[in-house]
Amino acid sequence: MRHQLIACFTLLFALQSCSMLTDLKDQSKGNEDNNALSNKQTSDSKNNTPDNSPSTSTDTSNSNKDLKVTNSPETDEEPATPATATGQFSSDILYTLLTAEIAASRQQYGITLSQYTKAADATGDLGIISRAARLGQYFRDNNQTLKMGELWLAQAPDDIEANSIMVSANLDMRQSLKALDYAEHILTLLYKDTQIEAKTAKSDSDDEQEKAQDLDENQDSSYAHIRKPSIKQRAAILETIANFSRTTDDDTLEKLIERYHALDKLYPTLTPIKVALSVLYESKKDTEKAFAIVRMGIEQDKDYQPAARQEINLLNAGGEYEQALEKLKIQLDKTPNNARMRLLYARTLAQTDIDAAYKEFTLLSKSAPENLDIKFSKAIIALEIRELEVAKQTLIELLNSQYRPDTINYYLGTLAELQKDSPTAINYYLKVKAGDDFVAANSQAARLMATLNKLDDAKEHLKTLRDQSPNFRAQIFNAEADILNEQGMTEDTIKVLNDAINEYPNNVSLLYKRSSFFEKTDRLTLMEADLRQALALEPKNPAILNALGYFLTIRTDRFQEALDLIQEAVNIRPEDAAILDSMGWVLFKLGRIEEAIPYLRKAFEQFPDPEVAAHLGEALWVNGQQQEALKIWNTNLSENPDDKIIPDTMRRLNAQL
Repeated sequence: MRHQLIACFTLLFALQSCSMLTDLKDQSKGNEDNNALSNKQTSDSKNNTPDNSPSTSTDTSNSNKDLKVTNSPETDEEPATPATATGQFSSDILYTLLTAEIAASRQQYGITLSQYTKAADATGDLGIISRAARLGQYFRDNNQTLKMGELWLAQAPDDIEANSIMVSANLDMRQSLKALDYAEHILTLLYKDTQIEAKTAKSDSDDEQEKAQDLDENQDSSYAHIRKPSIKQRAAILETIANFSRTTDDDTLEKLIERYHALDKLYPTLTPIKVALSVLYESKKDTEKAFAIVRMGIEQDKDYQPAARQEINLLNAGGEYEQALEKLKIQLDKTPNNARMRLLYARTLAQTDIDAAYKEFTLLSKSAPENLDIKFSKAIIALEIRELEVAKQTLIELLNSQYRPDTINYYLGTLAELQKDSPTAINYYLKVKAGDDFVAANSQAARLMATLNKLDDAKEHLKTLRDQSPNFRAQIFNAEADILNEQGMTEDTIKVLNDAINEYPNNVSLLYKRSSFFEKTDRLTLMEADLRQALALEPKNPAILNALGYFLTIRTDRFQEALDLIQEAVNIRPEDAAILDSMGWVLFKLGRIEEAIPYLRKAFEQFPDPEVAAHLGEALWVNGQQQEALKIWNTNLSENPDDKIIPDTMRRLNAQL
């Protein structure tokens, strides 16, 4: 039976020429840009559906050639020696490949990959190796991809697709420097191919002309209409590496910047290098250099869209939304159908005019209904502007498409809360099993249980969650403390925090939270001890410096010690309203009223809450500016009629409206 299957399989290969084991040279001439990085750059925005699964029996050459070991698509050299004397594979290898193909037809892709890898190891055949590498990349099995990629490069070190696959796999493994090794080699090959000296690289338009001539002269006539991507397009690999390195460690970031600067000197006209450098400096929080470098790239090539997008992203990150919108309108005037630029325009609009952003996302979703990222953005904005039915329908469509199910369940829970449907909200929140929203969703589910008089269920859920998710134990303790506090159970809250700190004695968040409850219950010595322990762990934390300084200001007479702490907080975060209020109040307590008032004014302008209004009003009153003080208090009381801080202050000063 096995031999019959093998015979059928061999006949299938001969009749359909459908295996990736055939010579891929003709196909590669028609589509030389079949590389991993182009897939990498777009894979995150594709629909996450089973229909995207690859077909292992149709991604093939159209030629009717015998099975044989293939050479690299990038070379015209003769193929290597076949695995067998006749160029045929053994029956065992054919059976392995048949198993792989059958598994693929049944969507058992793990078996498909393992069988192709097994055949690649056994034969050393370049066609099988490259096929296994591609499958490994598609299924995100980075270990197998790297293994097959190394075998591929051992036989064809200058194959651009193989090098690109190695870039992709190393990025998935967060190995940015290794990825850059392969990307640099790709650049070398590209410049060598077009006979351009790196230090005197020609303009991109000249390069395009030479590449077009090369295609006309060397490609088969059936592929003559297909143009190769330019060097600049391929060099977008470098931007991808930079973007994937945004959260890398400082040492790796410095090494990347150094190497990119070297590349910029070597290829001074290659704009993607400057865009990548801008991204790296942005990651380093050096915004000035990030702007300077990307603007050099824009000056060099005004039509290079990634450079324009990077400048706009920097403006958005700095809150310069109006300027970003102006630049986006200029870009859209040039290319009105540019989907990525229009999406960026809609997202920027959301920061300044959410209703206009909603209209823009509605138009975008109609023009690109298959783009789930756009549909998701539309749903979130609909939720924000309380178009709840639109948001609900869109989120459910996304959930049915298996698009980011944990995130979608979280937002469906939020929506159900807005509709005052707590049981449904709990149900959605409990379906969030991983991701950035995992702790928030499950904590909110417990909070809603408590509001439904199911506090024991809430506590049991959080206990189970802590046991099942050890990496989030401290955060879940924190959430339980918040829930108990909302139920007015102060002593139970402190007990939970005690248990948490016994497990995590150096957790600053837990210490900071417990200190506030010690103050609430007048255990001031314990409060100060917690804050000092937290400060010892994070001596430059402005929130802790301010909390300890403000505590000393309002609960002791150690004003100079308080001033020193608050001054340090101001130095670190000079625009923080809470810190400015503390600074003004401690100066007031020290009798330095003229110095205090500017700090209190600035704090009040940023955050006009009753406590800050009380502080500013008292300083003005004592400084002889009673009418201004009364005006501030009167206005604030009209906005906060239930406040008690301002009336208490006025009674103490014998002030009357």
